Amino acid sequence: MKRTVLLLVTISLLLTSCKDRLDLENVTLVLMEGIDIDKDNNLLIYMSSPVFSKEAKKKNEETVVKAMSPRDARGYFEAKVSALVSTGKLQNLLVSKKLMQHPYWYKLLDVLFRDAKVRANARIIMVDGDVKDVMFFEPENKRRLPLHIAKLLDTAHERNLVEVTTLFTMQRLLYEKGVTPYLTELRREPKEIRLLGTAMLDNNGKYVTSLSLVENELLQILQDEKYQDLTLTVILPEKEKPDTIFHMGTMSFYIKKVNRKIKSSYKDGKFQFDFDLGLPIQITERLFDYNVQDEPQKLEKMINEQLTEEFKKLVSKLQKNKVDPIGLGLYARAFQYHNWKKVQNNWPEAFAEAKITVHVHTKIKDYGEIK
Repeated sequence: MKRTVLLLVTISLLLTSCKDRLDLENVTLVLMEGIDIDKDNNLLIYMSSPVFSKEAKKKNEETVVKAMSPRDARGYFEAKVSALVSTGKLQNLLVSKKLMQHPYWYKLLDVLFRDAKVRANARIIMVDGDVKDVMFFEPENKRRLPLHIAKLLDTAHERNLVEVTTLFTMQRLLYEKGVTPYLTELRREPKEIRLLGTAMLDNNGKYVTSLSLVENELLQILQDEKYQDLTLTVILPEKEKPDTIFHMGTMSFYIKKVNRKIKSSYKDGKFQFDFDLGLPIQITERLFDYNVQDEPQKLEKMINEQLTEEFKKLVSKLQKNKVDPIGLGLYARAFQYHNWKKVQNNWPEAFAEAKITVHVHTKIKDYGEIK
């Protein structure tokens, strides 16, 4: 018996672990994919993959083909690259603004939603300009471009500057009636990739408008999805305006926490939402002279007024464009279900007519290291 067991163990050690082993050099790992249209509305599919050969001078291999759909492009890609194409490590999906201005463009993503091998956490990004300008960009002193963009987005998202939408999140946003989709927006600059903010889409996936980096910070407060410390800068009314080109009423602060309460109601055929925001803050910059410790309430009142005005402008912009990235439709469904049923298939229009008020209550918790 011992001899038999020893023989079996010896034979098992000689066996290979997997008969379908595939060397990394024989695989084209797609880290970034792009979708765009040319001037004749032909669909262009881009692919960027790392090169592992020591003989290659470039770190990435970029390929572009014309096709009827992303799945149709697969065969054309494999006819141009020297290894098997794999999308299991996809990091970013770039889509041009030109394409997003056409409704139902997201139907082109069907193969990515349907294929179980595709990475569900791949980020969907809108490009302000041609996708090729980003795909063929070779930044100096940066890691591989797909990894650089992925890290850039994640860092900006942690700092509350942009929204990040993955394939998984996009699927939910497209079919959830109580919220409208949104994506990160970027642009290729001459020597760098720059994030612009967040693109707003309607229920058909069509691009509507964009939010700046500052507007996105305000949006995340309304969403109560703040990450880490959020920094805001406001310009307060100056007591005395010195003879200078600088805004001496500037003040910056960290928002340490968001205490959000929402009251929903329905009156006169319209939904009503009342936001109450409690914001403990830490002063990080103040360009004007003020005795904060003696009169903190007066300073808090000025900050409240400025933030309330900024929130009012943001809400007005969202209602004007009939987009609801806040997700107030979810509150309407949860607390006003009888009235929600009447407008559930036409929520953006109901959101545009809703009465939305925002009340801000800041509390200075830290004045900084100097008076």
